[in-house]
Amino acid sequence: LNTLDDIGAAVNRMLKAKGLPQHEMDAYRFFVGDGWRVLVTRALPESCRTPEEIEDAMGRSKSFYEQGWNVHTRPYPGIADLLNGLRERGLEMAVCTNKPHAFALDYVAAYLGEWAFAEVLGQDERFAPKPDPAGALAVARAMQIEPAEIAFLGDSGVDVETALAAGMRAFGAAWGFRGEPELREHGCPIILDHPMALLQFIS
Repeated sequence: LNTLDDIGAAVNRMLKAKGLPQHEMDAYRFFVGDGWRVLVTRALPESCRTPEEIEDAMGRSKSFYEQGWNVHTRPYPGIADLLNGLRERGLEMAVCTNKPHAFALDYVAAYLGEWAFAEVLGQDERFAPKPDPAGALAVARAMQIEPAEIAFLGDSGVDVETALAAGMRAFGAAWGFRGEPELREHGCPIILDHPMALLQFIS
């Protein structure tokens, strides 16, 4: 899902409410990806990055996001076709994201409800955020699938590092919010230009 504009809008609302400078939406491409705490820390001025300020910023921005998480968010073009193709092949699918777990459930219900997911795992206190592989490995255990048999598709260096650390097959989504250069920089072995390209690697 392309969630960038709604996330950026929520964090900018938080910054405005605190009387702090806001950011251009494109800046959020480099703020997101490592969990909500890191997101708001990056968005705050360095002088405001105390533990108290970060906690306050997290609470306010999440509240604003709850009010507008589904305004501009949409699946990327081709994702529906990919999910249909995977379903037709009888493959199990799962979601593993650094976005807060409650939001991950909302995303799947709102935008991906047509497809069945064996597991939906967002970030919470159970596991460290990606690139720590603990969450991805928990998904593998729940699905009873060996990590080496899982195709892990992601659009950031964090996703690539997660897949490699978990012993999964890493596939980079060049259409995502970071693009091909970052995927290559983090050692992604296979980079796809379109979602449907994944199917040629599935047997």
